[in-house]
Amino acid sequence: MKKLIKSTNLTKAHLMDFSEVMHLVASFLKKEDLTTLKLVIISEEFHQALDELGKSLTQARKTGITESLLEMDRLRDTIFTGFKTVVKGMTYFPEKTISDAANNIKLVVEKYGKKVQKLPQREETAVLTNLIEDLTTDEYKKDVQTAGLTTWVEKLEQANNQFEELYTQRTEKEAQFVVGLAQKERENMQEMFVKLCRTIEAYALIEGEEAYRPLANKINTEISNVQEAIKRREK
Repeated sequence: MKKLIKSTNLTKAHLMDFSEVMHLVASFLKKEDLTTLKLVIISEEFHQALDELGKSLTQARKTGITESLLEMDRLRDTIFTGFKTVVKGMTYFPEKTISDAANNIKLVVEKYGKKVQKLPQREETAVLTNLIEDLTTDEYKKDVQTAGLTTWVEKLEQANNQFEELYTQRTEKEAQFVVGLAQKERENMQEMFVKLCRTIEAYALIEGEEAYRPLANKINTEISNVQEAIKRREK
């Protein structure tokens, strides 16, 4: 039988990315019928380890950068919301050349989904980066100019880049706290995550995969997102 959970390797993940994934996994567990899945005990242990990790990160968050990061996140969300609103409005422009260009841009934006602003921060950064790359290619650059959206794209790119810079700065600051403060709790959390995944695999083998596959798929998605972010960072 193939493993339901393809990987548990988060050793290269930034501390906050690691913590974010663990919180997502915890939220997945809360939505499951843990009694039926026989995951009550391991889920309680997982949440206890997550609480300890959270306590150890409290000091790391006191870097003076977090509030600026949140403000920049709100700013880029505001810009992106405004950009989408303007694009939609321009699709009704009475001049066909402009409305056609706006419709082309609208299709590109819609490709990335309707809830980009609600994605975890690192995922939102990646999505906006990809969107901006699309809009600045030869295929769509003229449409952006024709629809009068150049400044919007530039402002969105600027806000997204500034957010990424602040995120990196905070990560570097937090790294100073990892040794002797959060390293032990992170290792414990990683061990607990591996234990959780092995427990899921074990019961799936005994009870059948079907009941465990939805949970496993959600875990796989989050692990994959982090591993892809690591690959982009290492390029």
